[in-house]
Formats: sequence, C-alpha cells, structure tokens
Amino acid sequence: MLRRKGLIIFGLVAAVLIIGSGVLVRVYFAEAAQKLLSEMTDMGIEMEDIEFHYSPLPSLRIRNLRVHNGVDTVSVPMLEIYPDIASLLTGDVRLRHVVLNDPAVQAAAHREGSADSGGDIVLPSVFPDRLDVVSGQLLLTDGYNPGPLTVSASMEKESQGFAFNVRSASIAELGFKFSGRLDMVSTSPLKLNLQATECAIDPAAFLGFLTGFGYMGNNTVPELADAGRFETTGLDFSVDSAAGTMDLRAGGLVLDSTEGKNLSMKLGQGGAFEVTLEEAKLDAGQLFAMAGKSERGRNATRSLCESAKLKSITPRGTLVITGLTLYSPAGTAAGKAKMSGKMTVSAKDLVLELESLEGRKQELSISDIDVDLEIKDGKPVVSVRRFNLASATGGSCNMQASLAFPFDMNKARFKAEALDFSLFDYLITCSAEKKNSFQTVFDTELTYKDTSISASGRLNTPRYKGEAYEAQLKSMSIRRPGQKDNDSDSGAEPVSKTADAQPFDFSPLLGRALSGKASIRKFYYNDWPFSDVAVYLQSGKSRAVLKASGKLFHLNLNADVVFAGDSMAAQCNVKGRGTSLPSLIACFAKDLSVSLRGRIYLNANMFVQGSNPEALAESARGDATAKIDGLQIFNLANLDPRLGFFIDFLDAVSMSPHAGEGLNFDSATLRAKFAGKKLVLNSFNFKGRILQAWGGGTYSLEDRRLTMDGQVRSVLGTVNSFNVDRKLKS
Repeated sequence: MLRRKGLIIFGLVAAVLIIGSGVLVRVYFAEAAQKLLSEMTDMGIEMEDIEFHYSPLPSLRIRNLRVHNGVDTVSVPMLEIYPDIASLLTGDVRLRHVVLNDPAVQAAAHREGSADSGGDIVLPSVFPDRLDVVSGQLLLTDGYNPGPLTVSASMEKESQGFAFNVRSASIAELGFKFSGRLDMVSTSPLKLNLQATECAIDPAAFLGFLTGFGYMGNNTVPELADAGRFETTGLDFSVDSAAGTMDLRAGGLVLDSTEGKNLSMKLGQGGAFEVTLEEAKLDAGQLFAMAGKSERGRNATRSLCESAKLKSITPRGTLVITGLTLYSPAGTAAGKAKMSGKMTVSAKDLVLELESLEGRKQELSISDIDVDLEIKDGKPVVSVRRFNLASATGGSCNMQASLAFPFDMNKARFKAEALDFSLFDYLITCSAEKKNSFQTVFDTELTYKDTSISASGRLNTPRYKGEAYEAQLKSMSIRRPGQKDNDSDSGAEPVSKTADAQPFDFSPLLGRALSGKASIRKFYYNDWPFSDVAVYLQSGKSRAVLKASGKLFHLNLNADVVFAGDSMAAQCNVKGRGTSLPSLIACFAKDLSVSLRGRIYLNANMFVQGSNPEALAESARGDATAKIDGLQIFNLANLDPRLGFFIDFLDAVSMSPHAGEGLNFDSATLRAKFAGKKLVLNSFNFKGRILQAWGGGTYSLEDRRLTMDGQVRSVLGTVNSFNVDRKLKS
C-alpha cells in the first residue's frame, strides 16, 4: 500500500516539475536561446516564443524567428522542428523534419568581393533530414529582381552539402515547377544547380528572370513571352552569378506546338551565349506569328511582301531543325558581338498561302526541302541540297543552291528548273544554272495573261566592283495580242482605255545603284524581227537611264529613255537604207505585204513623255522622211481596201484597173510629222511613167482614218484633183 502511495506522490511531483519546466521555458528559454545562438553564430537572432508539443509527435515550435547578418535577413513566422527521439537518447542531436511556414529571405544577389566563398552555404550537423517550405519569399536585392520570389518546396537532405532531393517545388516568379535534385552552393553570389526529371516553365516569367539578371537583353527574344507552354524533361539547370553564367540542358522540351530534344544553352552576361540542339520540330505558323509580334519580324515580313508584290504570306506545317549550334562571345565596348553557328532545316507538310494585292489567294506546297545553314560572324551561308515546290493551280519547280548573305552573285551557285509553274496570272517554264563565279546560263518562258516572253542566253556577273551586269541572249521574244477593231459597225465591243490610263511604276528600277547591259542576237516583238540589239541601263536613287540600239531589217534603231518616279521620257531615231518594203510592212500586216514591192529609205525622229501609255501617245512629237525606189502595187482589181487610195488615184484620171494589172512608180517620197495620235502628211509624191500623184493628208492612229488631198497627172498629161477619206480596218 505504501509503495502504491509512493508512486502516486512521485508522479504528481514529476507532473509538477514537467509543467513547471514548460512554464519556465516559455518565460526564460526563448531569451536565453536567442542570446546563446547569437554568440555562437555571430549573427543577430531574435525569437518571440518557443513551444513544446508532445502530440501527435514530439516537436518544438518557434514563433517569429528572425536572423540577420549584415544586409541579409531571414524571417520565419512559424518554425516547426521534429527531432529524432532515438538520437537524443544517445546524446546526438538530429532533426528528422523541419517545416518553415511563410519564411521571408532577403539577400544581396551581387556584391563586391563576393566571388570567393564568403556566401558559401555550410549546413550545420543538426540540419534536418527533411525540410518543407510553405509559401516562402526570397528577395534578391541589388536591383536585379525588384520583387520577391515566392518559393514552396518539400525536400529531403542528401548526405553532404546543401543538396536535396526535391519532391515538389515551385518558384512562381521564375516560372519553375519541378521535382528532382537541388544543390545550392551559395546565396551570395547565387550558385545553384537543379536537376529535374520533369519541369514546367512559364516563358514570360523565365525571360523576366534572364533579363532581370542581365543574361539577355530586353529586346532579344520578347516574342517567347507570348508562348503559353514550356515544359522540359531531363532538366539540368545551374546559375553562377559571380561568373555571370547560366547553363541549361534538357533531354526534351515543348514550347506550345514546338518540340525539341537534347537542348544545351549557356548564357553569360554581356550577351555571350552558346546553344546546341539535336532536333526541334517547329510549327511554322506559330513561329511566323511569333516573329510578327516584334518590330524586327514585322519589318522583314513587310519587306518580303513588298518585293514579291503580295499582301500577305502565311505558312502552315512543320519545320524540322537538326544539329543546331549557335554561339556568340560577349559584346565589347567597340560593338555588339556577332553570332556564329550552323543547322540543318527540313520540312514536313509545309504550305505557303499567298495573298495578292487584289485579294486573290493561292497555295504553294513544299514537298521536299533539305537546307544547311551556316552563320559566320552574323553572315549566313545557305546550302540548298533539295527544294521542291508545287503550285496548287499546276506546275512545279526544284532547286539546288549555295548562297551567301549579304547576297554576293559571284559566290552564288545554283541550278533551278520550273515546268509550267503557275502563280496567279503567271505561268513559268525555265531552267537556269550558275556553275562558276561569272556566268549564268538560262532558258526561260514567262506568260502573263495574254503576254508571252521567252529568252535564252547567259548572264555575266561583274568581275570587279563598279562594273555592270551583262546579258548575252541568243534569242528573245515578246508576243502580245493585237487590239480588236474599235469600229462600232464590226460588232466588237469597244476597247477599254482603263489599262492605257494606269500609271507607270518604275520603283523596281529606282532607289538603288544598278547598272547593266545586254546584247541580244535575235529579238522578236510579235512578228518584228529585231537583231543585234544592245541595251544599257544605269539606275540611281531618283532616276534611271536606258540606252538601246538594234536593227529591224536594214533599219538602224536608237532610243534614249529616262525613268523618274512614275513618268518616263524617250527620244527615238530610225534610219535605214534599202530596206525591203514587203518585209517592213509584214511587221504590221502580213496580208498586206504580198501586194507591194520596193525598197525604202527612212529617217524618223520621235520624242514622247508621260506617266501612262495614254499620256505617252498624246505627247508624241517628231518628223519623218521616206523614199521608196521601184514601188510596185500588184493585182489592182482585187487590191486590199487599206491600199484603196491607189484606186482613187486612177479614178481621178478615169482609169480602171483590169484583172492581174498592177501599178508601178519609179519612186515615192513622203514627208510627215507626228502630233500626238495623228500623223500629218506634209507632202507625198508618187512618180511613175503612167501616173504621178502629189499632195498631203493625215492619218489618225486613234480611229484609223486616212484623209488625203492632192492632184493626179496621167500619161496623157491630164491633171485632176482627188480626195480620199477612208477608215482602215487595221
């Protein structure tokens, strides 16, 4: 009985002692603990209260803990400590689990002399095996990140150093959500390494981190901030702010619709970087839209559309990049460092949707593309092994090429073929090859609506700077359909003058220094057989000058043309001696040439200027003289109505032609002047043994009306007047 009472009394005393010790701890231990810890660590430590809890597990709760060391501070409103009870019984203090609720850390991101180990993290032996951070905040000062980083984590300590296996962690402001391994060597300077099997990154927040710490400029890749998803697998991420470097490696990555694998990226302050990527599949439409969100991308797209005379270009499909390597050293005071690297580009189901200035749309399919791109000090070199393009409206083309930018024609090599390739109103069949530095051989045919142009020959590239390009053509042909008769009696619709009133656009010739010359052995404009044509072009910022010469049969042609803005002026001269009259007439009317014989001597000058074809025709001014030797007109009884004025000559002296009968003149002379769309016949004189006629008249080019007034003398000496007023069919 006494033993039982003794146990009860001992229990009551023990309870009193335990309760009393708890009260004493709460009253005195917090103050004593913070004083002792401050002396041991040489840091300022403050705490408001310490509580002991025994259920559900023995734990120690510290309220409002504050640690400060210079400008660095740590504040923890609630710190929960769960010790390892078994180790306490052996005298060894081990912490099994620690929970930091709403901690706040403020530390300098960069400071003078911090490149040494002054900021190295050395964990005490009592550091917990497991650490949970709930809604923590990290504020890095020195202006690199003006706002705090919100950190939440659950991690287990590894055997050595400040290294942890992270079950889950997030840093909202850096855009990271990850699980893996974290090894933080130092906070000042910041040195950490993160290895994650999976990691999701917010592109906008990630770029904010890179620009905030000076790893990238604010305008480097702002388009990435609009990407909605960036995920990685096999991530290895490290930062060393003392060295100014950041390394990132990922086995796989996803950026919206873009996928890549085996990425390695090394960034340093001053713009230095090195990027390698084994393979990436890029959504062409998304990439194009991303580029359009920057001024640089918009300018490039606008320039491309303007040069191609398009309203817009929209790509669809997938671009595949393999073997990518890009690098650039840090910039210097003398200027920005230039990028170098290489990659291979191919495509899968790539389609280009083109929209013309008139709003018409057409698709081009790139079925096969294999391109190597190498960049040397910011200058790209493109090697095209295969490029096959097909039009949705018919035809295809393919090309192999090696091109350097800025473009240098001497260094370029290419081979291209197109077969009935249709693009809006154009139809192209051509082949071109450049095997050496100075010569390109080509054979091409281009059809635009009803106009057809064909040419074959070679283009010679200048050997020295300042020399002009030179084209040597074996043959060239331009064929345009003639206008329909505008006679209301013919039943044909009147010809619209809208095209004639369209203003000229010489902008492709202006705005840049351009010079060239061409020689064409044979040149056909419809049925006009020109030969030995030579053309010289010199273009400047505000105007261009073109000089041309050639032959039409035995006629020598010369022209000087000046282009300025949307207007042009031209001076033309035609001279010839002994040219076949039937051959010359056949250029205008083949069926008319069979009725005439003779040789013509011609001298004509003309000046035109205007801003559209109609204005050019109205401005025509000039004069012409012509002499025809041995003029013969055949089969007067069935003479073409366009030559009917010869019948009028005969009628004036009461002569009638008989079947098979002709009319001969020893010579015929003509003096005329050009006045807009009218040819004024100042004088004409036909001299023959049977008939002589002389006088004047006009011919209107607009309504094809011929008027003549004069006199006719017969072989008998009779002189009579005549009058001609005929509207010709052509």
